Amino acid sequence: MAEALSQSDIDSLLAMAAEHPAAAANGAAVPAATAATPVMSLPAAAGRANQRHRYVRKMDFARPSKFNKDQLRTLQMLHESFCRRASTFLSGQVRSLVEVSVTGAEQIPYGDFVSSLPVPTFTSVLEVSPLGTNAMASIDLPLLFAMIDRMLGGPGTANGRIRELTEIEAGLASNLMERLLDELSAAWGDLVPVEFRLRGIEMNAQFAQIVPASEPSVLIIMELSIGTATGSLSICLPYRSIESVVGDLAAHRYFATGEDQPDHRASLLESLQRVPMPVRAEIGSTRVPVETVLGLQPGDVVPLGRRVDDGVRLVVGSTRAYRALPGRDGNRVAVRIVERLADEESRTGS
Repeated sequence: MAEALSQSDIDSLLAMAAEHPAAAANGAAVPAATAATPVMSLPAAAGRANQRHRYVRKMDFARPSKFNKDQLRTLQMLHESFCRRASTFLSGQVRSLVEVSVTGAEQIPYGDFVSSLPVPTFTSVLEVSPLGTNAMASIDLPLLFAMIDRMLGGPGTANGRIRELTEIEAGLASNLMERLLDELSAAWGDLVPVEFRLRGIEMNAQFAQIVPASEPSVLIIMELSIGTATGSLSICLPYRSIESVVGDLAAHRYFATGEDQPDHRASLLESLQRVPMPVRAEIGSTRVPVETVLGLQPGDVVPLGRRVDDGVRLVVGSTRAYRALPGRDGNRVAVRIVERLADEESRTGS
C-alpha cells in the first residue's frame, strides 16, 4: 500500500505544478528533473513555495508609528482652526495684526522635541483634562518679548534678546498662555471634548520630562508674525496623553461636526466681535496747490471748507459712519456722537 503524503509533500507538488501551469492544466505529467535541472528535496521545495508568498514590511522599532496619515491630517486641521482663533485673540491683546499659521504636523520621539529647544526657552507644561495626562508647548523667546512689549505699550520690535523672564514678564506670559489654551480647547472641542490647562512653566525643557524620551509624539509647529517680529509656537502631544481619543481623530468626523454647528457659529461671532477696528475723527479736508504746501509755516491758517457747527466725521475702518462733536473727557480729547450718517452721505463724505 502506497505511503500517505505529508503536508510538506503536498506543498512541494503544488510548487512544482506552479512552475509548469500549462502541463498541469492539460492533465499531463509534470516533467521530471533532468541532469540540467538540479534535484530539489521536498522540504526545500516547500520552503521556496512559502517564500514566494511571504510579505516583508519594514519596521523601525526605535520610532514606532502610532498615528496614521488621516489622524495627522485631522490634527493639522484642528490646529488651523486654533490659529484663526489665536490670531483674533492676539490681535486684540497686542493692538496689532497678528498672523498665525500651521507650518507642519509630524510624529517624532518626545526626546527629539525637548533636545531641539534652546535654553532658556518659554516652555509650558499642559494638563489635558479630563484625560489626566500632560502635553507641552513652547514659544520662541524673541517673539514672546515682542508680544509683552506691545502689551506694555511699546513698539514690539524683535531685538533677539535671549534671557530668562522677570517675575512680571513671567506673569504676563502665563496669563497670555492661559488665554491661548482657552482658544486651543475651543478648537479641539469641535471634535473631542478635552480642555488644556496651564500646569506650570519652565525655562529649561529638560526639567519637564512628562513622558519617556522615546515616547512617540505629534509635534505641531505654528508660525506667528507680529509686525517685524516672527517666531514659532510649538505644541507637543505625546501618544499616551491623547491615546484614549486618538480613534476620534478622523477627518470625516471633523467635517461632520464642524462649521455648521450652532455652537461653532456663536463662537465665531464672539471672536469677530473682539476684532479691533480703527476709529478716527476727521475734522475736514481740502485741496491746495503744491506751491502752497511748500510755503506752509507755523501760524498759517488752512480753511477746510466746513462750518464750525458741522462737527466732525467719525470714520470706522474706512467708512464715514457718524457725525460727532469734538470735546474732551477729563484731560483727553474725545468726541460725542450726534447721529449716524446716511449711506449716501457716508460715501460722499459731505
